[in-house]
Amino acid sequence: MKAELISTVFLSEKRKNTLLMLMEGPATIDEIKESLTGTTSAIMAQVKILLEQGLIEQEEDEYRLTSVGRIIMKKIRPLIKTLNVFEENKDYWDTRDLSSIPEFLLDRIGDLGELMIYEPDLNHLFEPPKELLTSLKNTRNASTFYSYFCPSCPNNYSELAKKEVHYDLVLTRPVYERLRDEYKEQHDAMMESRNSNIYICNDETIKLGALSITDDLMLIAFFNKEGVFDHKKVISFEKSAREWGKDLFLYYKENSEKVK
Repeated sequence: MKAELISTVFLSEKRKNTLLMLMEGPATIDEIKESLTGTTSAIMAQVKILLEQGLIEQEEDEYRLTSVGRIIMKKIRPLIKTLNVFEENKDYWDTRDLSSIPEFLLDRIGDLGELMIYEPDLNHLFEPPKELLTSLKNTRNASTFYSYFCPSCPNNYSELAKKEVHYDLVLTRPVYERLRDEYKEQHDAMMESRNSNIYICNDETIKLGALSITDDLMLIAFFNKEGVFDHKKVISFEKSAREWGKDLFLYYKENSEKVK
């Protein structure tokens, strides 16, 4: 029975997606059909299997998870989310060094949800993605970490400071010292803003390139397994990804010292 239930969930995309949908609440066959691709008869065939396995039940025109179905799906949904994250961009993840992510957040990496991999061409290698620049222009809050010096960072964050956008900026010590010494005007604007906070992370062994969370976006950049920063970045607009990113940022912020 154990193997049969696993097969029931994982060997059909329609069954899996039906179960995920019913976790949000009861649905009619028409509502299930609207969220899936396929004919009514094809979907009904999969619904019948779920009924026979005791994972769902029918009450009048609606289908709902049984108690057993809900218990199983609460355990399986995080695995499905994790598999979706890795399967969609397997080549990328196979080359990433994830040692910078604490265990409790690796367990939740499925929260990244639907994401895109940004890989700049040579003409834009040192520029942030346009998605991040657009988001920074409109955000009211931002949390950012850099372990490398981003040439546009001083101007971007001094502009946020002048607009009194609330943000926390965590930098490694070498990055902060370059900002302070070579970009005095921008640094002073950040220091004078009542809503900006700058922190120095003294752990220079961190193998995370960058992390930014705004009101509508989460961006993260890992080093590859050879220890090289190749400018590839992960971007997600999902709320769960932003919450995941905030928790990661807080992890680094708590291990940093405040400059102001």
